[in-house]
Amino acid sequence: MSSLKISWHKVALLFGGWTLVSVIFALVSYAAAIGENNKEFGFVAALRLNLVQFYLWAILSPLLFRFSCRFPIEFRPLNLRNLLLYFPALISFASIHQIIHLAVLWSITPRWRRQFPALIDCYRAYFGFGFYIDLIIASLIVIAVHALLYYQSFRASELAQSSLKTQLAQAQLRALKMQLHPHFLFNTLHSISSLVLEDPPKANSMIARLGDFLRLTLENSDQQLVSLKEETEFLRCYLEIEQVRFGDRLTLAFELEPQTLSAQVPHLILQPVV
Repeated sequence: MSSLKISWHKVALLFGGWTLVSVIFALVSYAAAIGENNKEFGFVAALRLNLVQFYLWAILSPLLFRFSCRFPIEFRPLNLRNLLLYFPALISFASIHQIIHLAVLWSITPRWRRQFPALIDCYRAYFGFGFYIDLIIASLIVIAVHALLYYQSFRASELAQSSLKTQLAQAQLRALKMQLHPHFLFNTLHSISSLVLEDPPKANSMIARLGDFLRLTLENSDQQLVSLKEETEFLRCYLEIEQVRFGDRLTLAFELEPQTLSAQVPHLILQPVV
């Protein structure tokens, strides 16, 4: 049901766009007729003529759109085979449109039937000029489709580059964690081993702090962003372990604004600074 609604929405948008084009060209044709003092060619006649022409393009344009998507013209490198396909394709679409266009106008316009008793005479009189106009319209449709395709390709390339930059940043952060954790862990274990016999209470304190540090490390191992409060807690465990190692030579002082504690920061952003 939803796909049906989407289809009808696209159809309404398609015919609405071509209706707007028809009205614009009808106004231009009517203004030109007034300039030539042609009182027989009114706005209604101009609108009918243009509606027939552009509604036929509303039917043919999706086919031309699919053809353009199926055989896009690529310039890097130049796809010569697809480019050559457009010459017979544009001629075919313009010819089909003009054949149907003149047949419909001849059948619904009594004045044309009186002027051209046979449909073949109508083709002889108008086909050449109409074919030229249809060839231009078909070319403009192809250009518009390719502009849309190039824009979509450009947006997809931008999204891919953004994704690669994000993955690179994550990889760099993981590499930083891999460098920091073993270095810190080995230093801490070395300090614990030296304090086990000299100062067992300090060694026990370092082991407790190391446990807290490793717990926080495991909890945030897959997170790229953490709150400033969590990052500060992580840093506090790290510095308390260092404080046990260095004793009175290291003093700690945290000055944080309460409203900043909920801010999101990259994990381990503070440890290299400290």
